[in-house]
Amino acid sequence: MTLPRVTWQAIAIMACLLAAATLPPMLDKPSLQQAAWLLLCVLAAAIAVEDLARMLIPDGYTAAIAVVGAALAFTTHGWAGLGVAAIEAAILAAGLMLMSLFYERLRGRSGLGFGDVKLLSACALLIGVWGVGMQILFASVAALVFTALRAARRRRPLKAVTRIPFATFLAPALVLVWAWAVR
Repeated sequence: MTLPRVTWQAIAIMACLLAAATLPPMLDKPSLQQAAWLLLCVLAAAIAVEDLARMLIPDGYTAAIAVVGAALAFTTHGWAGLGVAAIEAAILAAGLMLMSLFYERLRGRSGLGFGDVKLLSACALLIGVWGVGMQILFASVAALVFTALRAARRRRPLKAVTRIPFATFLAPALVLVWAWAVR
């Protein structure tokens, strides 16, 4: 995928901001976790920029987060840890898909996109189900503030059906939760 130069610059700036925001807890971590941290900063920035620009989460970025999560689970806790993380991620994905389908049937429109479900299940490999709860909370608050400010700037009323690039907030929240909250 070829991205415009402006997009690459935005990803680089966002990755540097994420790295700066999460630097203190990462200073005393082993080199494997530090390498994963830097990769996660870049992946989260790429997802945030892409979702904001196109309302699309590239599967390759989500898969890379899943690989990082699986690798860290395996190196930290072995096969058992990887198995538990995979089961948690699968249960979370199934639950989110059921909620999304139920909401769509009830309201007649989609609420949570499939890309967001895939991203959150990949995140569960890395931060667990409880970490995903914190991630969703942080991302929801940030998305609400962003959407309200954007509506005010455009001088348009905030509507319940406003489309929100949710991964723009989910991806950075992943890095923040992983660095600051997951031990």
